[in-house]
Amino acid sequence: MKKETFIDILLEVRELLRNQKEILNLNELCSYTGYEKSYIYKLTSKRKIPHYKTPGGNSIFFRKSEIDEWLTAIKVKTLEEIKSEASNQNPKKI
Repeated sequence: MKKETFIDILLEVRELLRNQKEILNLNELCSYTGYEKSYIYKLTSKRKIPHYKTPGGNSIFFRKSEIDEWLTAIKVKTLEEIKSEASNQNPKKI
């Protein structure tokens, strides 16, 4: 088992604190989602991701709760869910 260094622990604590924030800047959003900055910029320019600009328009920010909703907007059904829906729509007549 790997022995954690003090720096490793500090980095982990920093990441945990970052995930508690409601408003994220671009770098924090990239860390949160794993997306590259260029991809986030592309999404914002096409207005495909909810975001906010500062009054001068120099910086963009993101509300974490809106990003969570955006990330989970398109649910892929499990095989069990599909089977359940199919059986409910076509009940077998006895």
